[in-house]
Amino acid sequence: MAQLKNYLKFFPLQLFFLHFKKNQALMLVWLVLFGIITQNVALSFGIPYLFLSPEYLNEVSNLSYFILGFGIGGFFMAFHLYSYLILGPSFPFIATLARPFYKFCINNSFIPLLFLIFLIKNIYQLEYYEDLKSLNNIHFYVLSLVAGVVAFLVIAMLYFRLTNKNSDKFTSQKENLAKSIFIRPFTYMKLGASIKYRPVYYMKSLFVIKQTRTVEHYDKEMFEKVLKQNQFNATLFELIVVFSFIGLGLFQGNDVLLIPAATSIMLLFTLFIMIFSIIYSWLRKWTLAIIVVLAVLLNYLSYHTEYWSLKSYAYGLDYQSNVPYNLNSLIDIQYNDSLLAADLATHIEILKNWKRKAAKSQGLRKPKLIIINVSGGGLRAALWTFNVMQKLNEAFEGKFMKSTHLITGASGGMLGASYFRELYYQADSLGINLNDSTYFDQMGDDLLNSLSFTLVTNDLFLRRGDHDFQGKSYEADRGLIFEKDFNDNTESILNQPLGYYVTPEQKSDIPLVILSPTIVNDGRRLIIGAQPYGFLNGTNFESKDVGPENIELIKLFKDNSPYDLSFLTALRMNATFPYVLPMVNLPTSPEIAAMDAGIRDNYGIKTSLRYIKALQDWISKNTSGIILLEIRDINKDYSLMSHNNISIKDRLLKPVGNFYGNYLHAQEYNASELFEFAEQSNLAIDKISFLLRKNPEDKISLSWHLTEIEKVKINKAFENQTNQKELVKLIHLLR
Repeated sequence: MAQLKNYLKFFPLQLFFLHFKKNQALMLVWLVLFGIITQNVALSFGIPYLFLSPEYLNEVSNLSYFILGFGIGGFFMAFHLYSYLILGPSFPFIATLARPFYKFCINNSFIPLLFLIFLIKNIYQLEYYEDLKSLNNIHFYVLSLVAGVVAFLVIAMLYFRLTNKNSDKFTSQKENLAKSIFIRPFTYMKLGASIKYRPVYYMKSLFVIKQTRTVEHYDKEMFEKVLKQNQFNATLFELIVVFSFIGLGLFQGNDVLLIPAATSIMLLFTLFIMIFSIIYSWLRKWTLAIIVVLAVLLNYLSYHTEYWSLKSYAYGLDYQSNVPYNLNSLIDIQYNDSLLAADLATHIEILKNWKRKAAKSQGLRKPKLIIINVSGGGLRAALWTFNVMQKLNEAFEGKFMKSTHLITGASGGMLGASYFRELYYQADSLGINLNDSTYFDQMGDDLLNSLSFTLVTNDLFLRRGDHDFQGKSYEADRGLIFEKDFNDNTESILNQPLGYYVTPEQKSDIPLVILSPTIVNDGRRLIIGAQPYGFLNGTNFESKDVGPENIELIKLFKDNSPYDLSFLTALRMNATFPYVLPMVNLPTSPEIAAMDAGIRDNYGIKTSLRYIKALQDWISKNTSGIILLEIRDINKDYSLMSHNNISIKDRLLKPVGNFYGNYLHAQEYNASELFEFAEQSNLAIDKISFLLRKNPEDKISLSWHLTEIEKVKINKAFENQTNQKELVKLIHLLR
């Protein structure tokens, strides 16, 4: 029994259990990280792949793993520093050891080592079984990862070796230390009247266990001075690291510094832990209260001051004056009969131009009118949409786009569709081969690494830099970085103002594109397009006192240079996934903000059917029918989920969880209902659906980053039996 008690007084074991007693918040962070690397947390968003297969400069390499390891080493050190500040006073024997902080870290390394072991195990599994890498490659990846971890820890330990002292070294410096103005902020940190934790054994190194010495004969004041001095050095180190990381934001335009996204995630955790440690070392029991006060103050400043408002801008729009945004002004703008007649006339002329080209392409007097609806879903939807359009162009020998009149939808799908549309438009002038696989590869390039890096080093702390577009200057943020990355990946082909598309759309040289981000303030849709779309609110404006559902950007901001709006910004607004990308603030009074179109219509069906209804008379007389072509990242799911018993946890979580969990299902029901109404009209409507995944278990990340194996899955999906049947059906309809 006595021996068992001695084992229970093993220093690493005491620290491990003490973390769960005093560091619950930090243990929750560890729990999340363990869940991520074991692919049990955030798998659908692809977060585990960022850790298991990191990319640097668009490739998985030894260097990318080293950088990830360096970031993980920084988090490990933040964990040790925070633990030392919180738990150090409970273990006075540390002050008697040579290199006390180093010894503390060794004994506090059980959780970090366990994390590293789990990470390495899962790297082997992913890279070998999914990315099909050789064992030799994986060995070097793991060695690079470990080298990165060790590199940061060695740098930190060298610092503490030069600065920290134990009790033996204080005897000759007693007076100087007591008078040091730098140590005075820590003078209230006491060991306490009673020492609760007295370990019997500790780890002198990773492979050596020693028995602790008794400390009763040591001067308590000396212990406190050792602790204060070590804590001061720890705080100084944390300040250096924090400002160094934030300083990296000054070089956000340098590709070399755009570290892997997983490193940015670890960096974010590291920064918060270190900042909390710094505050705690000074304020101790007041820490939580001060943090709450700072949060309230920051919230107040964000509302009442320009600098702290952290706005994201629609590049190209004029922000010099604000447009009234209220029910009366919206009714005046959108419910205007004369503008409605002009809008319809504009689109009838566009349809006439479309008919001439489509009839020649299809060899029919009354051609089929194709409307493409694309789903949201991050980079997977973007790449899948582009892949399908590229394969259809090849299958129809370059004639498919001549039959396509309108493209609409949400999020990533519209990025892929817009990229293909632009390549199609410039194919002749630039000598582009639309079937070239190079464009597929470019579309799949990473959009997350620099985005997450900018979020951590720039947006959260100190914003810097401006962006000029169409003669106007704006504050830069991660939204701009997203646009720049997408622009670079697509060789600047989409870096155009909205007005650039007015003429080619009117001539029907390219299909119409309608974007519809959601206005966060009231749930209405902001319609963005190069043409006017007043008829999307219907063609009968009588008794519509509730106001319009759809607000046209070019009409709302007619005096704010709407045609100067960057098309890249418009695509970003349409794809603003919450928190990952910032909501875009618009120049209205009161101010409104826009974000992802998928909040209201993740498949574009609402926009398409409203367009058809408004122009159904012309379409009925001049076409042989409509083909609604869906490019979806997943099949419709109407499965019935039920449980025999409902637990207390279910009663607490299901009301909220079911609301969000069934959100896309509700959109599916609404879309099906709308389509049923459309089928009851006198129009012949056929639906073609190309599906990336048949069920949710087919793992492809909802993210702005894809692994190589995920790209291969997307590239091959068009060849599956379901999609080939849909292709045959489409060919038959256009024959």
